[in-house]
Amino acid sequence: MKYKEIISEIKSVRLYKKEDVDPGLFKELLEYFDRGKRLFDDIEVEVIRKNRDEVYEQLKDSAGYNNRMIEAPHYLVFLSEEKDYYIENAGYRVQDLMLKAWSLGIASCWITFGDGEEIKKKIGIDSDKKLAALIALGYENPQSKVLYEKGKYNTSSNVLVIEDNTSERLGIRDLVFTNEWGEKADPDELVNYGLLEGFFYGILAPSYKNRQPWRFIVDRGTVVLALKKDIYVTEYEEKIDTAVIMLYFDAIIESTLSGITWKFGRPEKDYKVPDDYKIVAYCLV
Repeated sequence: MKYKEIISEIKSVRLYKKEDVDPGLFKELLEYFDRGKRLFDDIEVEVIRKNRDEVYEQLKDSAGYNNRMIEAPHYLVFLSEEKDYYIENAGYRVQDLMLKAWSLGIASCWITFGDGEEIKKKIGIDSDKKLAALIALGYENPQSKVLYEKGKYNTSSNVLVIEDNTSERLGIRDLVFTNEWGEKADPDELVNYGLLEGFFYGILAPSYKNRQPWRFIVDRGTVVLALKKDIYVTEYEEKIDTAVIMLYFDAIIESTLSGITWKFGRPEKDYKVPDDYKIVAYCLV
């Protein structure tokens, strides 16, 4: 998959045409998911395809951003074994699937939810697995625009409609430090490490409310990932944000250097991370 090209183009779509996605494309998409990228090989994830009539009305007041359910011709429901980091693993795999879908001309959007067991019951799923992710899927309606949250509160006055997926983004110097927190990275140095493109395309990663909550510390051969704490963001949303940036960084670095393995937790070194952030993972490059 041409990750750089797709990441540069993809956007979260909230308005869809009513027509169904071509069955052949659906087959290709689900086959890709079975063999695609993942954080853990030993966590089983099941995908269930649902159509509009099976989901939209049932979840109209209980799922979606601020409980505003997205209407789409199709939905994919992802059920996972409950193991350590199963949400991050599912988020990583689902975002990779969404990139693949975009390459096939299929748009998508994350659908947030609260009580996973309640959602399963409402859409008729009887499974011991945990609801790990839910996305809308279909062909984009040309009228659709990207919505970004400007503030912390869920009010219409805080929503900004923009035309692309790159506006109002923090830059590399805002997101990447060298050796310890606060030492802004030199892009030329990141080029020497072979990491600049990973961060450049990572800037385009989607996040809940478009917060860009991630910060990186490059310490020679170690890249540390920190996440901003936010009382208005749930633990589930934090974990999905973590997974998505891991996928973007991993996909680009793999295309230029080699594959990396993320490790959850924090290294022994004290990087002087402030109290409003926390280290969630790191990798060796």
